Amino acid sequence: MENIKQLFKPSYYKHQMSNWNKQSYILLTIGVIFLAVVGFKNGLNLLSFTSTIAGILGFTCTLAITEGKPINGLLGFISALLLCYVALMTGNYSDILMQLAYVFMLDIPIILGKWQVFNPKRMNTRVVCETIVFFILVLIALYCLDAYILLSPRPFIDALSATFGFTGAFLCVRQYSAQYYFWFTQGIMSIILWLVTAIQGHAVWVLFFTYVLYLCNNIIAFTVSKWFKHK
Repeated sequence: MENIKQLFKPSYYKHQMSNWNKQSYILLTIGVIFLAVVGFKNGLNLLSFTSTIAGILGFTCTLAITEGKPINGLLGFISALLLCYVALMTGNYSDILMQLAYVFMLDIPIILGKWQVFNPKRMNTRVVCETIVFFILVLIALYCLDAYILLSPRPFIDALSATFGFTGAFLCVRQYSAQYYFWFTQGIMSIILWLVTAIQGHAVWVLFFTYVLYLCNNIIAFTVSKWFKHK
């Protein structure tokens, strides 16, 4: 309950947004300005507003993860709900499942205190095997769901992109640094997904560029973050 109460204290947000790497602050500033310009350049409507705010919050969430800050749980929770609406409107049904998975696998546990201690870990053989099995099972389940139940127009791309995201969340909540290999790949897949979506007539460019910024965040994680500075 104490973890919930702190969300209503301004000091919590000041602490969570402090002591980041300089590179993260620079990328955050550039990213927020860029996403706002791209999102609102053609006017303001419900879809553009929702997708832009979701993109900004989601982008800030990824930077908070890179910085090891638990505020990523709250940011991710709000962003995921907004992205579910955007994905529903554009037919990216697996993206809805991916966002809901983030909420239950990652956001809620972190909000409730899963990240009380930040302790990045390397994967051992057992965790590698668990991750492979998890990836395969999720991919099969999502492809069957997309292709035969939801009738997604892009079942394989949707399912594969979501599977990388699911696996990244699976490792992130357990604080394994290998999550970033999955986030990086999922970012590339999501760029392809939203590009195909745009070509098919449902352009949401702010989310396309959001995932480009996610890739930039991954580079920060690989190069200067605590995730890859093991003792």
